[in-house]
Amino acid sequence: MSLPEPSGSDRARTAGIRATSQAALGTARLGVGPGFAGAVIVVYSFVRFVANVAAYPHLPGNIGAWLLFIATLIAVTWHVRRTGYHLSGRAFWIASIPLACVAALDITAVWGHIDSGTFPSAACAIGGVLIGALSLRPIREIVTCTGVLALILITAILSSEHDRAVSLGAELVMFAVSIVPPLIGSLTMNAYRSLSRKALDRVMIQSTVTAPAFGPELMASERLASVDHEVEVIFEKVASGELQLPLSPEVSEQAASLATELRSHLVSGRQNTWLQHAVIESGVLRGSLDLDDVNATAALLQPGQREGLLSSLWLLALSSEGTTLRTHVRIGEVYSVQRVSGPERRCHIEILVDDIKRNRVEPASWAALRSVGDLVDTQTPQGMRFALECAIRVGQ
Repeated sequence: MSLPEPSGSDRARTAGIRATSQAALGTARLGVGPGFAGAVIVVYSFVRFVANVAAYPHLPGNIGAWLLFIATLIAVTWHVRRTGYHLSGRAFWIASIPLACVAALDITAVWGHIDSGTFPSAACAIGGVLIGALSLRPIREIVTCTGVLALILITAILSSEHDRAVSLGAELVMFAVSIVPPLIGSLTMNAYRSLSRKALDRVMIQSTVTAPAFGPELMASERLASVDHEVEVIFEKVASGELQLPLSPEVSEQAASLATELRSHLVSGRQNTWLQHAVIESGVLRGSLDLDDVNATAALLQPGQREGLLSSLWLLALSSEGTTLRTHVRIGEVYSVQRVSGPERRCHIEILVDDIKRNRVEPASWAALRSVGDLVDTQTPQGMRFALECAIRVGQ
Protein backbone atom coordinates (compact mmCIF):
# COMPACT_ATOMS: atom_id res chain seq x y z
CA MET A 1 0.00 0.00 0.00
CA SER A 2 1.87 3.03 -1.22
CA LEU A 3 1.51 6.37 0.50
CA PRO A 4 0.51 9.45 -1.53
CA GLU A 5 3.39 11.65 -2.55
CA PRO A 6 3.34 15.12 -1.02
CA SER A 7 2.66 17.92 -3.44
CA GLY A 8 5.15 20.78 -3.47
CA SER A 9 5.04 24.37 -4.58
CA ASP A 10 6.77 25.74 -7.64
CA ARG A 11 9.48 27.21 -5.44
CA ALA A 12 10.15 23.84 -3.83
CA ARG A 13 10.32 22.10 -7.22
CA THR A 14 12.73 24.75 -8.52
CA ALA A 15 14.90 24.28 -5.43
CA GLY A 16 14.92 20.54 -6.03
CA ILE A 17 15.95 20.98 -9.66
CA ARG A 18 18.70 23.36 -8.60
CA ALA A 19 20.05 20.94 -5.98
CA THR A 20 19.95 18.02 -8.41
CA SER A 21 21.64 19.81 -11.29
CA GLN A 22 24.37 21.31 -9.14
CA ALA A 23 25.08 18.00 -7.44
CA ALA A 24 25.51 16.11 -10.72
CA LEU A 25 29.24 15.34 -10.80
CA GLY A 26 29.98 18.82 -9.45
CA THR A 27 30.08 20.32 -12.94
CA ALA A 28 27.87 23.26 -11.97
CA ARG A 29 30.61 24.70 -9.75
CA LEU A 30 33.26 23.71 -12.25
CA GLY A 31 31.33 25.72 -14.86
CA VAL A 32 32.30 29.00 -13.19
CA GLY A 33 35.72 28.91 -14.86
CA PRO A 34 34.46 28.18 -18.39
CA GLY A 35 31.72 30.77 -17.88
CA PHE A 36 34.31 33.41 -17.04
CA ALA A 37 36.43 32.40 -20.04
CA GLY A 38 33.36 32.65 -22.27
CA ALA A 39 32.61 36.11 -20.91
CA VAL A 40 36.17 37.20 -21.74
CA ILE A 41 35.74 36.01 -25.34
CA VAL A 42 32.42 37.84 -25.70
CA VAL A 43 33.88 41.07 -24.28
CA TYR A 44 36.98 40.78 -26.47
CA SER A 45 34.87 40.28 -29.59
CA PHE A 46 32.67 43.26 -28.73
CA VAL A 47 35.66 45.52 -28.01
CA ARG A 48 37.17 44.47 -31.35
CA PHE A 49 33.91 45.35 -33.08
CA VAL A 50 33.70 48.78 -31.40
CA ALA A 51 37.36 49.55 -32.15
CA ASN A 52 36.85 48.86 -35.89
CA VAL A 53 33.24 50.01 -36.20
CA ALA A 54 34.09 52.64 -38.81
CA ALA A 55 35.62 50.03 -41.14
CA TYR A 56 32.51 47.87 -41.51
CA PRO A 57 30.96 48.41 -44.96
CA HIS A 58 27.47 47.26 -43.89
CA LEU A 59 27.38 48.42 -40.30
CA PRO A 60 23.59 47.99 -39.73
CA GLY A 61 23.92 44.26 -40.41
CA ASN A 62 26.70 43.87 -37.85
CA ILE A 63 24.83 45.98 -35.30
CA GLY A 64 21.75 43.83 -35.86
CA ALA A 65 23.81 40.68 -35.34
CA TRP A 66 25.15 42.01 -32.03
CA LEU A 67 21.69 43.09 -30.84
CA LEU A 68 20.31 39.62 -31.62
CA PHE A 69 23.29 38.03 -29.89
CA ILE A 70 22.87 40.13 -26.75
CA ALA A 71 19.11 39.48 -26.65
CA THR A 72 19.68 35.72 -26.98
CA LEU A 73 22.38 35.77 -24.30
CA ILE A 74 20.12 37.63 -21.87
CA ALA A 75 17.21 35.27 -22.55
CA VAL A 76 19.33 32.16 -22.04
CA THR A 77 20.89 33.56 -18.84
CA TRP A 78 17.45 34.40 -17.45
CA HIS A 79 16.13 30.94 -18.34
CA VAL A 80 19.11 29.15 -16.76
CA ARG A 81 18.86 31.11 -13.51
CA ARG A 82 15.08 30.65 -13.37
CA THR A 83 15.33 26.85 -13.75
CA GLY A 84 18.02 26.42 -11.12
CA TYR A 85 21.01 26.39 -13.48
CA HIS A 86 19.47 23.68 -15.61
CA LEU A 87 19.41 23.89 -19.41
CA SER A 88 17.28 21.29 -21.16
CA GLY A 89 18.12 19.93 -24.59
CA ARG A 90 15.05 21.58 -26.08
CA ALA A 91 16.02 24.99 -24.68
CA PHE A 92 19.60 24.58 -25.89
CA TRP A 93 18.64 23.81 -29.47
CA ILE A 94 16.02 26.58 -29.49
CA ALA A 95 18.73 29.03 -28.40
CA SER A 96 21.00 27.69 -31.15
CA ILE A 97 18.60 28.96 -33.84
CA PRO A 98 19.05 32.71 -33.14
CA LEU A 99 22.79 32.14 -32.62
CA ALA A 100 22.95 30.58 -36.09
CA CYS A 101 21.12 33.65 -37.42
CA VAL A 102 23.71 35.83 -35.65
CA ALA A 103 26.55 34.03 -37.44
CA ALA A 104 24.81 34.22 -40.82
CA LEU A 105 23.91 37.91 -40.47
CA ASP A 106 27.34 38.92 -39.19
CA ILE A 107 29.21 37.02 -41.90
CA THR A 108 26.92 38.32 -44.64
CA ALA A 109 27.59 41.90 -43.54
CA VAL A 110 31.37 41.52 -43.99
CA TRP A 111 31.28 39.23 -47.05
CA GLY A 112 34.23 40.02 -49.31
CA HIS A 113 35.77 42.59 -46.95
CA ILE A 114 37.84 40.40 -44.66
CA ASP A 115 41.05 41.74 -46.14
CA SER A 116 40.30 45.16 -44.62
CA GLY A 117 40.26 43.74 -41.09
CA THR A 118 36.48 43.69 -40.67
CA PHE A 119 35.95 40.22 -39.29
CA PRO A 120 32.64 38.75 -38.04
CA SER A 121 33.04 39.63 -34.37
CA ALA A 122 29.54 38.57 -33.25
CA ALA A 123 30.02 35.15 -34.86
CA CYS A 124 33.28 34.75 -32.95
CA ALA A 125 31.50 35.62 -29.69
CA ILE A 126 29.31 32.53 -30.14
CA GLY A 127 32.34 30.48 -29.10
CA GLY A 128 32.15 32.17 -25.70
CA VAL A 129 28.52 31.11 -25.30
CA LEU A 130 29.45 27.50 -26.13
CA ILE A 131 32.15 27.53 -23.46
CA GLY A 132 29.65 28.77 -20.91
CA ALA A 133 27.31 25.88 -21.76
CA LEU A 134 29.95 23.20 -21.12
CA SER A 135 28.71 22.44 -17.62
CA LEU A 136 25.04 22.48 -18.65
CA ARG A 137 24.90 20.24 -21.72
CA PRO A 138 26.54 17.00 -22.96
CA ILE A 139 29.92 17.40 -24.61
CA ARG A 140 28.73 16.00 -27.95
CA GLU A 141 26.23 18.85 -28.33
CA ILE A 142 28.89 21.48 -27.66
CA VAL A 143 31.27 19.83 -30.12
CA THR A 144 28.51 19.63 -32.74
CA CYS A 145 27.71 23.34 -32.45
CA THR A 146 31.40 24.23 -32.49
CA GLY A 147 31.87 22.15 -35.65
CA VAL A 148 28.95 23.92 -37.34
CA LEU A 149 30.40 27.31 -36.36
CA ALA A 150 33.81 26.31 -37.70
CA LEU A 151 32.23 25.14 -40.95
CA ILE A 152 30.42 28.47 -41.35
CA LEU A 153 33.60 30.47 -40.75
CA ILE A 154 35.68 28.30 -43.09
CA THR A 155 33.06 28.59 -45.82
CA ALA A 156 32.94 32.36 -45.42
CA ILE A 157 36.73 32.69 -45.63
CA LEU A 158 37.23 30.35 -48.59
CA SER A 159 34.34 31.82 -50.60
CA SER A 160 35.50 35.40 -50.12
CA GLU A 161 38.04 36.82 -52.58
CA HIS A 162 40.89 38.56 -50.79
CA ASP A 163 44.66 38.44 -50.34
CA ARG A 164 45.38 35.35 -48.22
CA ALA A 165 48.88 36.55 -47.31
CA VAL A 166 47.48 39.76 -45.81
CA SER A 167 44.60 38.23 -43.87
CA LEU A 168 46.13 34.90 -42.78
CA GLY A 169 47.22 36.12 -39.35
CA ALA A 170 43.87 37.72 -38.57
CA GLU A 171 42.03 34.61 -39.74
CA LEU A 172 44.11 32.43 -37.42
CA VAL A 173 43.34 34.75 -34.53
CA MET A 174 39.64 34.58 -35.36
CA PHE A 175 39.74 30.78 -35.30
CA ALA A 176 41.80 30.72 -32.12
CA VAL A 177 39.23 32.91 -30.37
CA SER A 178 36.01 31.27 -31.59
CA ILE A 179 36.79 27.58 -32.18
CA VAL A 180 39.79 26.45 -30.13
CA PRO A 181 38.54 27.35 -26.59
CA PRO A 182 35.25 25.39 -26.88
CA LEU A 183 37.11 22.34 -28.16
CA ILE A 184 39.74 22.47 -25.41
CA GLY A 185 37.03 23.07 -22.81
CA SER A 186 35.08 20.09 -24.15
CA LEU A 187 38.10 17.80 -23.81
CA THR A 188 38.76 19.03 -20.28
CA MET A 189 35.14 18.70 -19.16
CA ASN A 190 34.84 15.25 -20.71
CA ALA A 191 37.96 14.08 -18.86
CA TYR A 192 36.64 15.51 -15.60
CA ARG A 193 33.23 13.87 -15.98
CA SER A 194 34.83 10.54 -16.84
CA LEU A 195 37.10 10.76 -13.80
CA SER A 196 34.17 11.72 -11.57
CA ARG A 197 32.04 8.83 -12.81
CA LYS A 198 34.86 6.37 -12.11
CA ALA A 199 35.46 7.80 -8.65
CA LEU A 200 31.75 7.65 -7.80
CA ASP A 201 31.59 4.10 -9.11
CA ARG A 202 34.48 3.06 -6.89
CA VAL A 203 32.99 4.72 -3.82
CA MET A 204 29.60 3.10 -4.42
CA ILE A 205 30.91 -0.46 -4.64
CA GLN A 206 33.35 0.07 -1.77
CA SER A 207 30.51 -0.64 0.67
CA THR A 208 30.37 -4.25 -0.52
CA VAL A 209 33.76 -4.89 1.10
CA THR A 210 32.32 -4.52 4.61
CA ALA A 211 28.84 -5.79 3.71
CA PRO A 212 27.61 -9.21 4.89
CA ALA A 213 28.89 -12.17 2.90
CA PHE A 214 25.38 -12.77 1.57
CA GLY A 215 22.60 -10.27 1.16
CA PRO A 216 20.55 -8.25 -1.30
CA GLU A 217 22.20 -5.84 -3.68
CA LEU A 218 21.94 -2.06 -3.34
CA MET A 219 18.85 -1.56 -5.51
CA ALA A 220 17.20 -4.63 -4.02
CA SER A 221 17.91 -3.26 -0.53
CA GLU A 222 16.05 -0.07 -1.39
CA ARG A 223 13.09 -2.06 -2.71
CA LEU A 224 13.24 -4.32 0.36
CA ALA A 225 13.04 -1.26 2.61
CA SER A 226 10.09 -0.01 0.58
CA VAL A 227 8.27 -3.33 0.91
CA ASP A 228 8.99 -3.38 4.63
CA HIS A 229 7.54 0.12 4.95
CA GLU A 230 4.36 -0.85 3.11
CA VAL A 231 3.93 -3.86 5.39
CA GLU A 232 4.36 -1.61 8.45
CA VAL A 233 1.68 0.74 7.11
CA ILE A 234 -0.80 -2.15 6.91
CA PHE A 235 0.09 -3.28 10.47
CA GLU A 236 -0.33 0.27 11.83
CA LYS A 237 -3.72 0.64 10.17
CA VAL A 238 -4.85 -2.67 11.59
CA ALA A 239 -3.59 -1.71 15.07
CA SER A 240 -5.31 1.70 14.94
CA GLY A 241 -8.57 0.20 13.76
CA GLU A 242 -8.54 1.93 10.39
CA LEU A 243 -8.53 -1.52 8.76
CA GLN A 244 -10.94 -4.05 10.21
CA LEU A 245 -10.24 -7.76 10.50
CA PRO A 246 -10.73 -9.83 8.50
CA LEU A 247 -9.10 -7.77 5.78
CA SER A 248 -10.94 -6.93 2.61
CA PRO A 249 -10.09 -8.98 -0.51
CA GLU A 250 -8.15 -6.05 -2.02
CA VAL A 251 -5.98 -5.49 1.07
CA SER A 252 -5.50 -9.23 1.56
CA GLU A 253 -4.30 -9.62 -2.01
CA GLN A 254 -1.89 -6.74 -1.60
CA ALA A 255 -0.56 -8.14 1.69
CA ALA A 256 -0.03 -11.55 0.07
CA SER A 257 1.90 -10.00 -2.84
CA LEU A 258 4.08 -8.04 -0.39
CA ALA A 259 4.81 -11.24 1.58
CA THR A 260 5.72 -13.08 -1.62
CA GLU A 261 8.06 -10.29 -2.75
CA LEU A 262 9.63 -10.12 0.70
CA ARG A 263 10.35 -13.86 0.69
CA SER A 264 11.85 -13.67 -2.82
CA HIS A 265 14.21 -10.88 -1.74
CA LEU A 266 15.30 -12.82 1.33
CA VAL A 267 15.88 -16.01 -0.66
CA SER A 268 17.87 -14.23 -3.39
CA GLY A 269 19.92 -12.54 -0.69
CA ARG A 270 21.21 -15.94 0.39
CA GLN A 271 22.32 -16.84 -3.13
CA ASN A 272 24.43 -13.86 -4.19
CA THR A 273 27.72 -12.95 -2.53
CA TRP A 274 29.16 -9.50 -1.92
CA LEU A 275 31.37 -9.86 -5.03
CA GLN A 276 28.39 -10.55 -7.29
CA HIS A 277 26.66 -7.46 -5.92
CA ALA A 278 29.80 -5.39 -6.53
CA VAL A 279 29.96 -6.50 -10.17
CA ILE A 280 26.26 -5.80 -10.72
CA GLU A 281 26.35 -2.36 -9.10
CA SER A 282 29.58 -1.17 -10.75
CA GLY A 283 29.36 0.62 -14.07
CA VAL A 284 33.02 -0.27 -14.71
CA LEU A 285 32.72 -4.01 -13.97
CA ARG A 286 29.17 -4.67 -15.15
CA GLY A 287 29.17 -5.95 -18.71
CA SER A 288 32.95 -6.44 -18.86
CA LEU A 289 33.54 -9.05 -16.13
CA ASP A 290 32.45 -12.69 -16.11
CA LEU A 291 32.31 -14.17 -12.61
CA ASP A 292 32.32 -17.93 -12.03
CA ASP A 293 31.78 -18.60 -8.33
CA VAL A 294 29.42 -21.57 -8.23
CA ASN A 295 30.25 -22.47 -4.63
CA ALA A 296 30.05 -18.87 -3.32
CA THR A 297 33.62 -19.10 -2.10
CA ALA A 298 34.02 -15.30 -2.27
CA ALA A 299 31.83 -15.10 0.82
CA LEU A 300 34.61 -16.74 2.86
CA LEU A 301 37.27 -14.14 2.06
CA GLN A 302 38.49 -11.86 4.82
CA PRO A 303 37.83 -8.08 4.61
CA GLY A 304 41.40 -7.35 3.57
CA GLN A 305 41.23 -9.97 0.83
CA ARG A 306 37.89 -8.57 -0.32
CA GLU A 307 39.38 -5.09 -0.58
CA GLY A 308 42.37 -6.35 -2.54
CA LEU A 309 40.33 -8.50 -4.93
CA LEU A 310 37.77 -5.78 -5.67
CA SER A 311 40.45 -3.11 -6.12
CA SER A 312 42.50 -5.29 -8.45
CA LEU A 313 39.51 -6.23 -10.60
CA TRP A 314 38.43 -2.59 -10.84
CA LEU A 315 41.93 -1.37 -11.77
CA LEU A 316 42.43 -4.18 -14.30
CA ALA A 317 39.13 -3.27 -15.96
CA LEU A 318 40.33 0.33 -16.32
CA SER A 319 43.70 -0.79 -17.67
CA SER A 320 42.14 -2.78 -20.51
CA GLU A 321 41.73 -1.03 -23.85
CA GLY A 322 38.60 -1.23 -25.96
CA THR A 323 34.94 -1.83 -25.17
CA THR A 324 34.72 -5.52 -26.16
CA LEU A 325 37.48 -6.78 -23.85
CA ARG A 326 36.46 -8.92 -20.91
CA THR A 327 37.82 -10.06 -17.58
CA HIS A 328 37.12 -13.64 -16.52
CA VAL A 329 37.23 -14.52 -12.83
CA ARG A 330 36.90 -18.10 -11.60
CA ILE A 331 36.89 -18.88 -7.87
CA GLY A 332 37.39 -22.53 -7.04
CA GLU A 333 36.22 -24.73 -4.19
CA VAL A 334 37.68 -24.59 -0.70
CA TYR A 335 40.27 -27.28 0.04
CA SER A 336 42.38 -28.13 3.07
CA VAL A 337 46.16 -28.21 3.39
CA GLN A 338 47.82 -29.91 6.35
CA ARG A 339 50.26 -27.65 8.18
CA VAL A 340 52.31 -28.10 11.32
CA SER A 341 49.88 -25.86 13.17
CA GLY A 342 46.93 -27.79 11.81
CA PRO A 343 44.71 -27.88 8.72
CA GLU A 344 44.52 -24.72 6.65
CA ARG A 345 41.65 -23.88 4.30
CA ARG A 346 42.58 -22.47 0.93
CA CYS A 347 41.02 -21.63 -2.43
CA HIS A 348 42.24 -20.80 -5.94
CA ILE A 349 41.25 -17.64 -7.81
CA GLU A 350 42.04 -17.33 -11.51
CA ILE A 351 41.77 -13.98 -13.28
CA LEU A 352 42.06 -13.76 -17.09
CA VAL A 353 42.21 -10.29 -18.68
CA ASP A 354 41.91 -10.16 -22.46
CA ASP A 355 44.36 -8.19 -24.64
CA ILE A 356 46.39 -6.50 -21.93
CA LYS A 357 50.16 -6.25 -21.69
CA ARG A 358 52.10 -6.61 -18.48
CA ASN A 359 53.42 -3.05 -18.71
CA ARG A 360 49.85 -1.72 -18.81
CA VAL A 361 48.92 -3.19 -15.43
CA GLU A 362 48.78 -0.45 -12.81
CA PRO A 363 51.32 -0.74 -9.96
CA ALA A 364 48.43 -0.52 -7.51
CA SER A 365 46.93 -3.61 -9.14
CA TRP A 366 49.97 -5.71 -8.25
CA ALA A 367 49.83 -4.59 -4.61
CA ALA A 368 46.09 -5.30 -4.45
CA LEU A 369 46.52 -8.77 -5.96
CA ARG A 370 49.29 -9.71 -3.53
CA SER A 371 47.10 -8.68 -0.59
CA VAL A 372 44.61 -11.38 -1.64
CA GLY A 373 47.08 -14.27 -1.62
CA ASP A 374 50.13 -15.82 -3.28
CA LEU A 375 50.32 -14.54 -6.85
CA VAL A 376 51.62 -16.12 -10.05
CA ASP A 377 51.19 -14.07 -13.23
CA THR A 378 51.61 -15.27 -16.83
CA GLN A 379 51.57 -13.42 -20.13
CA THR A 380 49.52 -15.38 -22.67
CA PRO A 381 48.69 -14.70 -26.34
CA GLN A 382 45.17 -13.75 -25.23
CA GLY A 383 46.25 -11.40 -22.43
CA MET A 384 47.30 -11.78 -18.79
CA ARG A 385 46.55 -14.64 -16.40
CA PHE A 386 46.72 -14.12 -12.65
CA ALA A 387 46.61 -17.20 -10.38
CA LEU A 388 45.96 -16.57 -6.69
CA GLU A 389 46.12 -19.03 -3.81
CA CYS A 390 44.21 -17.57 -0.87
CA ALA A 391 44.27 -18.66 2.74
CA ILE A 392 40.90 -18.61 4.46
CA ARG A 393 40.66 -18.23 8.19
CA VAL A 394 39.24 -21.28 9.90
CA GLY A 395 35.88 -20.65 11.52
CA GLN A 396 34.60 -18.12 8.94
